[in-house]
Amino acid sequence: MSAEPLTLTRSKPVGYIRRATAVRSVVQARPSLQLGKKIPDFWLKSLLPTALLIVWEIASRFEWFDPVFLPRPHLVAKAFYELLFKDRLLVDLRVSAVTVFAGFSIGAGLGLLTGIGAGLSSTVDKVLGTTLNSIRQVPPLAFLPLIILWAGAGNAGKIAVISKVVFFPVFMNTLQGIRGVAREYIEVGKIFEYSRLRLLRKVILPAALPSIFVGIRYGAGMAWSMIIAAEMLGSRRGLGYLLMRSQELLLTDQLFLVIIIIGLVGFAVDVGLRRLESRLLRWRRGFDG
Repeated sequence: MSAEPLTLTRSKPVGYIRRATAVRSVVQARPSLQLGKKIPDFWLKSLLPTALLIVWEIASRFEWFDPVFLPRPHLVAKAFYELLFKDRLLVDLRVSAVTVFAGFSIGAGLGLLTGIGAGLSSTVDKVLGTTLNSIRQVPPLAFLPLIILWAGAGNAGKIAVISKVVFFPVFMNTLQGIRGVAREYIEVGKIFEYSRLRLLRKVILPAALPSIFVGIRYGAGMAWSMIIAAEMLGSRRGLGYLLMRSQELLLTDQLFLVIIIIGLVGFAVDVGLRRLESRLLRWRRGFDG
């Protein structure tokens, strides 16, 4: 039993290799599959934002909408200058970022530990599964009044809400990633007489990393969205407060600016996580379009 799986994985039928080589050569030769590669990535990624900016400029210039509801792009740029140098935009951004980082770190750390424990032990999964699944069904904002009652309206309550938001995507994807590890990998680890800890470090976690990163990226996006909602409900600083203030004072140019900043920061965080994922998962090759 111990030698057969290794023998099967080391040798492949000659016909299989020939067919795979033929398919690869056909795919590389088809120009229809390579059209997207001829256009630089920068232009492809800039196409839709540029088109939206042009439509925005045309619609505001010809006043298809009331200027109160759709300001000109240059007014939004002017609002950026005023908020950056005359107001405390960087302070608001820093307040939101620090709170998100703290909540994300706690939620992701607990989600990873709990997911690994439940993935490795069916007993832990049975003990925690029902309770965690029930809590997961409650919207995060439903906990906010209770958390504010317990922890106050300061950062502690926001960090608790963000941790809850991040915990479940990371926990679920870690659990599913570990449970989805191929049994053949485990058998190979046993053949090499890996200890349980070494098996986890060398086999299980690397195989589960793609699923884990899905949970981390999703949790990061949810954390950034939740801090905005939490600050809108009760805060005197932060991007959420700035967003609510702009809406109450009908400062539409600032409102658009804050929305753009929120989107750009969230995009930058996701790009950073994607690059980290690509670096850690260099061994994985999949369909890239």
